[in-house]
Amino acid sequence: MPICRNCGARISKFDKDICPICGAKRPLDGVNSETVEVTSEIDVTNPEFANAKPKSKKVMLLLFCLVGFSGAQFFYLKEKKLGFLWLLLNLLILGGLGVFLYFISSLTFYSFIISTGFVYLINIILGIVYFKTSNLKDGVGEFVR
Repeated sequence: MPICRNCGARISKFDKDICPICGAKRPLDGVNSETVEVTSEIDVTNPEFANAKPKSKKVMLLLFCLVGFSGAQFFYLKEKKLGFLWLLLNLLILGGLGVFLYFISSLTFYSFIISTGFVYLINIILGIVYFKTSNLKDGVGEFVR
């Protein structure tokens, strides 16, 4: 939309005699009102897009549920630092909670099973949260479908 040369308000091109905002006569004199076409289509034959394959939320959820403790889901989303951090955090939770329950309870074997179940539960819940997230992007800024 063109703007008035007097007040700078956006006006339609049909208000070329008098500005409806400030009342200036001929508000479009000397104003360039060319528009730029921004709806050009993407050239899918470009070699840059030849190997483009978006990541899948279903695969990500499956990785969270099965091997979430390893950080594989973040490596899949091309977020290596977060993957290593998640692996370290899960190992600390698994070991710390397991050792804590080992010395607190009389059921020594079950303490590590409980800590493993807790880690899996956290990963499944986080996987569902990531799965339900709209407009999720991977590490390089592409949308996860």
